[in-house]
Amino acid sequence: MIRCLLNLFVLPLAGLLAAGGSLHAEATGPAPDFKQVYELLRANLPGVTDAELNSAAVAGLLQQLHGRATLVGGTPGMPLSPGPVEPLKSAVLESNVAYLRVGEVGNGLADKMDAAYHALAATNQVTGVALDLRFADGNDYAAAIAVADLFTAKKTTLLDWGKEVEESPSARELIPGPLVVLVNGETGGAAEALAAALREADAGLIIGNPTAGLAMTTRDFPLKNGEQLRIAMNPVKLGSGVAIAHVLPDIAVAVSPDDERAYLKNPYATLTQNDAPATIATNDFLPFVDHTSEADLVQQKLKDGDDEEASVPVHSKSQPKPVIQDPVLARAVDLIKGLAIVHESRL
Repeated sequence: MIRCLLNLFVLPLAGLLAAGGSLHAEATGPAPDFKQVYELLRANLPGVTDAELNSAAVAGLLQQLHGRATLVGGTPGMPLSPGPVEPLKSAVLESNVAYLRVGEVGNGLADKMDAAYHALAATNQVTGVALDLRFADGNDYAAAIAVADLFTAKKTTLLDWGKEVEESPSARELIPGPLVVLVNGETGGAAEALAAALREADAGLIIGNPTAGLAMTTRDFPLKNGEQLRIAMNPVKLGSGVAIAHVLPDIAVAVSPDDERAYLKNPYATLTQNDAPATIATNDFLPFVDHTSEADLVQQKLKDGDDEEASVPVHSKSQPKPVIQDPVLARAVDLIKGLAIVHESRL
C-alpha cells in the first residue's frame, strides 16, 4: 500500500526534478495539484489511514529532494540525514601511490589525513596522492579548508559560507607530489566544497563525474513530532565570490553509481555483465594490495643466501599482480604516475 502511494506522490515530482533539478522546472505537462490528489486519495482509497497517507507523502517529497531536505530524527522508513561514517581509509596502491578515501569531511579530518599520509610515506616511496571523495559528504566547511591546507601553499581565501571567510593559513608541512581528486554525483556538502577549493588553489586535478551540487549551509526547523527538518538554504561560495554548484571534473570518466559502490568495496573486483559484483572473498580491497616493504625484501634476500632469483617474494611467483578494475581510480593512479615522471624529468 505504502509503495503504491509513494509512487503516486513521487512520479510527478521526479519528472520535474529530472527536467532541470528544480521544483519549478518545466515538464511535458502540468502536474496535478498536490492537495487535490492527497484529498482524493484520503476520501476514496479503501483501507488507507491518514498516518499511512501522510508517511507516503513526506517520504516521497524527501526522497526526491535528495539531500536538499532531510529529517533529523528516528522515524522508520524516512530519508534521514547520514549517520556517522568512517571518516578516512588509507592504503598504498601500485607500490607508490597514496590512496586516501574520505567518508565524511568533519572536525579532525585534516589531522587524521596528515598522520595517515606520513605513516604510508614512512615505509613507501610515495610519488603522489589519490584523494577519493566519491560518496563523501559533511557539513563542516572549516574542516574542508583544513584539509585543503595540506595540499596548497597559497595564502588565499578559499571558501565563504556566510558567517565567516576561511583562509588557508599554510601552517602545515605540505603533502608533496601530484594530487588527483576523485568525485562523483554523490560527492556533496563539505566534500564537494573541498574539491572546489582544491581546484581554486590549483592544487590538483579532478577526475570522475560532476558532483551533487549540495555545497550549501543548512538550517534545522523543529517539527511537531519532535524531529527536525534540515533544509539546505544558501550556497557556499569560493573565495572569488562564485557560488559552488556542480563541480565538473577536469577528466570525465563515466561510471554508474552502482558500479562505483561495488568498486569502492573492492577496486580489484571484476563486475559481471549484469552489473553485479563478482563473487569475492572479502569486501575489503586491502588484502589485494602488495604490502611488501623494503625490509621484507632484504630479509628474504638474506634468508635465500643473496640469490637474486630466490630473493623474489614467494607470493609474487604464486599470485598474479592485481589490476585495478575501478575505471576512475585506475585513471587517477596512471595520471599520478605520469605526472610524477614528468616532474622528476624536469628536476
